[in-house]
Amino acid sequence: MTEYKLPDNVTSQTGLFMQAVLKKLTDSGAIEDCDSGSLFMLAVSYDMYVRASETLLSDGPFQEDAKGRKSPHPAVKLHSMYYAQVLAWMRENGMTVRSRERIKALTPPVDADNELANFLMQ
Repeated sequence: MTEYKLPDNVTSQTGLFMQAVLKKLTDSGAIEDCDSGSLFMLAVSYDMYVRASETLLSDGPFQEDAKGRKSPHPAVKLHSMYYAQVLAWMRENGMTVRSRERIKALTPPVDADNELANFLMQ
């Protein structure tokens, strides 16, 4: 497995997630030493997503001002932003169910018996 050091102070959940990501990428041969910056960004984004999720689960999605008016909790915006970043990274690296299926669909062994794929490749 590629040597990778997690950023300091990430949650244990982030550590477990990153171990799974590294294993998947290493097993598929899709990781190189130059990917450490990308992995760092994923770890930070995922950790911020986890922390925003924990805040929303404990505080709820709304907050009240001094007059009792409700507004979205500030963590809602962070949660959405970091979720989008993590999902984009995972899609780009074939780590979502849909992107894995798309990648499998484009490989010749899978397409050998697929009449539509063979027609489109001609």
